[in-house]
Amino acid sequence: MFEHVIRNPFDMKPVFNICENPKFNANETDLEIQNQKLIELNNLGDNIWFETEVAQKENLVEKTAASLGLFNQHDDYQLFTECDDVKQLGMVIEDDVVIMHNGKLEACFVAFPSSWNAGEKVGKSLEELHEPIADNEALLRASNGIMRAMTSGQSYHRYTWGISSLNGYSNHPLYEKPDFDSLDDLTFRVEHERTATVVKDTTAVFLIHVDTYPLKEVLRTDFGLIKESIDSMSESVLEYKNLVKVKELMNEYLLST
Repeated sequence: MFEHVIRNPFDMKPVFNICENPKFNANETDLEIQNQKLIELNNLGDNIWFETEVAQKENLVEKTAASLGLFNQHDDYQLFTECDDVKQLGMVIEDDVVIMHNGKLEACFVAFPSSWNAGEKVGKSLEELHEPIADNEALLRASNGIMRAMTSGQSYHRYTWGISSLNGYSNHPLYEKPDFDSLDDLTFRVEHERTATVVKDTTAVFLIHVDTYPLKEVLRTDFGLIKESIDSMSESVLEYKNLVKVKELMNEYLLST
């Protein structure tokens, strides 16, 4: 079921594939996800978004919305009521939004992060954003190349996954993760990450769509695939991805069958 998401053996190499340029219709946004984003905004405020003076001066949000098809191409009629800042852009589509300009993060709305705080990333380069990640050598080496690809005019995508004791879309670090004693208590998270050029060679948007599934359902079809991937991870990656106890529980399950 998740062969397209889980690579074996696991590594932290940033493997992106070419995809079609992302386009959105604001009228098709899932209202459940939109409501959950509003809850996250009310709960966490500027810990999930920011917009710099550079972003405002360069109209990066408006340019990004236009590049994603959120304006009518014939008369520039806005398909949603307002898009004055990145909060409104982030609320009107299902994906989280990260806008890079001249190699730096100038605006973002990330309601459903995977253990990172958007409010602490103002003005950072890709290399700086990748610094806290475990086994990050390949990511650090690739950061400048990723930035060039994002602004090349071609769109790229990849999938990442994780397992969490939080059962919602968000894995924000300000939420305390409940302890667990069973694989049945966990959630399987999949992020579909896509890039799109906003202004060639200068500005790009990184889009993140999150789906969640009860882990016990995923394990019915993909237990071996997930276990093989976890078994191939270094100790530092297991710690970083909070999978040390998950690995233990999977081994216990095998011994009990």
